[in-house]
Amino acid sequence: MKKGILVLALFLGVANASEIEKIIIKGNKYIPDDLIRGLLSVREGSEFSLERVRRDIRKLYRTGLFKRIEVYEEDENKNGKPELIFVVEDLPVIYKIEFEGNDEFSDDDLKEYLGIETELGEVEVEETVEGYTSSPAIEERLAVMKQLKLGRILTFQEIESLRRRIEEVYKRHGFVGTKVEYKLIPKKGASKLVFVIHEGRKIYTSDIDIKGNKRFSDRKLKRLMELKEPNIFLFRLHPAFSEETLKEDVEKIKEFYKNEGFLEVEVSYEVKKEGAARKVIIKVKEGPRYKLKELKIEGNTLFAYSELVGNILKKNERKGGYLRREVLEKIKSRIREKYAEIGFLNVHVEEKVNVNPEKKEVSVLLKVIEGKPVYVKRIKIKGNYETRDYVIRREMRVQENELALKKGIDRSRTRIMNLGYYEDVQIEPIPRSEAWWDLLVKIRERFTGQFSVGLSYNEVTGLSGFIELRKGNFRGTGDIAGISVSYGSLYRNNAISYTRKWFLKKPMDLDLSAFDRRIEYDTYTVERIGFSVALSKELNEYWKASVGTSIQRIKYSDIDPRASTYVKEQAGRRDSRKLFFTLRRDTRDYYLLPTKGSLLVFRNTLGVGLLGGDEKFYKFEVEGSKYFSDTYFDTGIIVSLKGEIGFVEAYGGKKVPIDERFFVGGDFSIRGYEYGYAGPVDPNTLDPIGAKKKLVTSVELMYPIFKRMLYVAGFFDYGLGADKWSDFK
Repeated sequence: MKKGILVLALFLGVANASEIEKIIIKGNKYIPDDLIRGLLSVREGSEFSLERVRRDIRKLYRTGLFKRIEVYEEDENKNGKPELIFVVEDLPVIYKIEFEGNDEFSDDDLKEYLGIETELGEVEVEETVEGYTSSPAIEERLAVMKQLKLGRILTFQEIESLRRRIEEVYKRHGFVGTKVEYKLIPKKGASKLVFVIHEGRKIYTSDIDIKGNKRFSDRKLKRLMELKEPNIFLFRLHPAFSEETLKEDVEKIKEFYKNEGFLEVEVSYEVKKEGAARKVIIKVKEGPRYKLKELKIEGNTLFAYSELVGNILKKNERKGGYLRREVLEKIKSRIREKYAEIGFLNVHVEEKVNVNPEKKEVSVLLKVIEGKPVYVKRIKIKGNYETRDYVIRREMRVQENELALKKGIDRSRTRIMNLGYYEDVQIEPIPRSEAWWDLLVKIRERFTGQFSVGLSYNEVTGLSGFIELRKGNFRGTGDIAGISVSYGSLYRNNAISYTRKWFLKKPMDLDLSAFDRRIEYDTYTVERIGFSVALSKELNEYWKASVGTSIQRIKYSDIDPRASTYVKEQAGRRDSRKLFFTLRRDTRDYYLLPTKGSLLVFRNTLGVGLLGGDEKFYKFEVEGSKYFSDTYFDTGIIVSLKGEIGFVEAYGGKKVPIDERFFVGGDFSIRGYEYGYAGPVDPNTLDPIGAKKKLVTSVELMYPIFKRMLYVAGFFDYGLGADKWSDFK
């Protein structure tokens, strides 16, 4: 006979302490007995304690693995000792998700739509020691169960939610009558979740007709819609129809009109059935368009009205002065940014709109609640599975216990992104109190190890094959190591390099490289073997200086009899000893595809006769570029202006080496010209011989197709290479 005593009144009948004879686990469908026993502090053979049992119940609930827990006492057996019975209702631990009956969508498609993983792998629970003591293995397994999307418990509400989401996926893709069921298949402490799908019938959109739109074209409104009509050129023959999607599209159109000042707009729809096809008719009643009469700002004690509004209202007036939600959001965003610049991250902007239906005008009041300046309490980093913390922290331009200035936060993100090791970097301020916030640095690392095998071609080296092994963020330290081998009919380049970031734990980079290169030009061949060492140091936030040296042995051979006299004079072997100094100022937001900022580089190279050097020359170059976005018309176009100027001269009775002359023209200078042909050529052979002076300018317009990934560009290049400045006239 059992005493059915619930938890809160547990064992009130046990007056004196007794030794526990046996512990029995019942009701568990998914969690194995040994895992549950391993979580208990009461053991078989130990002295009974009501307080310990209560603690064990609380501990079991805290795991999140159980929906219900009850404990009973079995009547004393022949030995006079009690038996404990733990009756639990456990939740399923899902280690794998499968789909059945999904002909229209693959498993990967459904996984992507649901935002879940489909397989974690086998889930095994390790054996516990005698006495069922909770072990590190059990605690680790519990942590995995609770942290991962798979390999953790899923409540039946969560499973039901997934089931409904699958039905919604089919519904949104034009299927009607789709039914989804599920079943759980237990296996060694976990379960496989199988969704059984009964796909319904598919319907599609045959046409979308918009009526009543006078101010905006059909094309513009249809681009707002997720529902699409057939288009043979886009291989869209039977686009799915979903009434839920159509309702959302109607709301998008209505919101679009309201954001453009049409506050009384009405949008409705009608669907005509044509077998499996659906013709959609959208009816628009635009109504009058409201103008923005005035915009007031209150509560701004730290900034003047003109500072907070800028030229946003003037630009809106040029477009007719209508009420536009976009304009109001830009001003509110500007207000928040201005206050964030001085550390007021918790500023709030409240909006009050007064509509005058008779005059078709709107007055807007923005009330600024300034708050207090915010200081950084802690900087936390998340997502750096490979990168060591200090690599990221040394790039931060706002530190703990400092004022949380927006400029410092933005600059920190830019510097971390420009390391080149991350797909994305976000710095999120998290309030802890009114005056103290944490900064959470969330990074998404990219694969920085690269093993490349392939073919490359350019107009100088021709076609060549290459093998390259490069590792950025080497061992998580931020260092860069690389080795490459390239061979072609006209080209050979073998190189090894290593960059030590923050050399001697200071903001300095040490670059080491060794190389063996060979290039066959039309009338001669040049071979270089040597090494270089460079040390660069940050002077301040934007300025960096570099000094270095290069030691090379150079050989000019295979000189064609038809080659120019200047090339023939280079014949033979010589040693090169070069010193170089570079000063650069870089404010670009992103090195690879910048959208704003500038780059200014001063580069000086000196060929010296030290240590047996045969070349004596001095070379000076200045390069500059400026990037900015079109904010006047808001087209999204990025404009870049570039310019280069340089000269090289020999001294000590030597001539300028041909490889140190400027070959203007080609893919990297004046596009549209062949390599070197925008400069001097030999009058006899018409081969380019390089220039002592160069001047190159460029204007380029880029439009992003996929942000930071793909751009279309138009450009205009202008420049010349010459031996005298007077030739530029």
